[in-house]
Amino acid sequence: MFMEYVCTHSYFQFQRNRYFYIQQYPPFMFELIDVIILIGISQGLFLSLTILRIPKANKRANIILALLIFIATYMLIGRFLMFRFLTKATFFYTWIFDLPLYLFGPLVFLYTKRLLFHKNEEKTFSKWHFLPALVFLAGTLALFVIYNPDTYFEAYSQGKFKVIFNLVFVSVIVSNMYYLFRSFVLLKQFRKVSKESFSFYQNPVNYLTYFLVALSTIIVIWTLTFVNNQFLNRFFQIFTYDLVWAIVPVFIFVIGYYSLRQPDLFRVVTEKEAKVQKKRLNEMEISFLRGKLDALMIDEKLYLESELTLVDVSKKLQTSSNNLSWLLNNVYKTTFYDFINSYRVKEFLKKVENEEHLQHTILALSLDVGFKSKSTFNKAFKLTMNDTPSNYIKKHRAA
Repeated sequence: MFMEYVCTHSYFQFQRNRYFYIQQYPPFMFELIDVIILIGISQGLFLSLTILRIPKANKRANIILALLIFIATYMLIGRFLMFRFLTKATFFYTWIFDLPLYLFGPLVFLYTKRLLFHKNEEKTFSKWHFLPALVFLAGTLALFVIYNPDTYFEAYSQGKFKVIFNLVFVSVIVSNMYYLFRSFVLLKQFRKVSKESFSFYQNPVNYLTYFLVALSTIIVIWTLTFVNNQFLNRFFQIFTYDLVWAIVPVFIFVIGYYSLRQPDLFRVVTEKEAKVQKKRLNEMEISFLRGKLDALMIDEKLYLESELTLVDVSKKLQTSSNNLSWLLNNVYKTTFYDFINSYRVKEFLKKVENEEHLQHTILALSLDVGFKSKSTFNKAFKLTMNDTPSNYIKKHRAA
């Protein structure tokens, strides 16, 4: 929006060239970037309404997600109006479209917390996170009171807002980087909790990884563009603000792809991370549970169930999930995820010994022993055997 012109043109160049720009690109002539932005606006408006209507969805998280998409769409509208209908008035009031700049980071972090963790967990979120947004809103309202489009443009042409613009720009980037970092930390914590409770990686891990990486890409390119314009005199032609705006619709598309194709992943409930306690079980209880657990794995081959969870096994053992988690962590010295997958790898090795790999693909055999994907199987196999499945089979044939 307004900062795009601030960073791509000098203050006096803008005053000299603004009418030339309008004549060169009248409102009815669209460039490729305008088409991309219009597509982003249309899909953003559609998604922000559709996500709220997903049945049996995580309303608490999806309200935040719909708001994030609406904010991204709102800012795309501001960019489109700024460049298609550039006047002193639109240049002045474009500040309105920059109001959500300080909201995006905190909302992304809040959305990550609400999606990954149970509603009773991580429920506190200080209102102080939104203080920069309130300060920016107050500053914008003060600007509208003090200036009008003509006086603002005159002050701007004299370079009076240069320091303010740069401070806003840098602080917005730092704010978004900070909250993205905290969101990645939350995702890492969730992976750890999942390994304690699930024998497979849940869908939100991949979804949120793409979600956060898409946002990080936008911020990185935005930062490189700022450095390129301010300090390198636009030496790298690829780093322009058009590139930043072209990626925003891609971010919206990533959300749309997952929300419409896999709506079930928008509600995730995890077991609370079990806290290691001093001697939670006595020796008799440990011996009893170990015997039952080994029987479930060896005799019943419970690990063949691809959707197996800690809760499922604890019910079979007629004990609590916390007891089972404690047993695995402190007696078996492993996580539930690694414990189950080690049995699956052993079952795969049996199939190789029986030469079933000659009639079936490695992927088919991995699915048959309980893995949900090839990547999960490869990772578990390498962790257990310190080798890849294909190399192991080659060695087996040579032997």
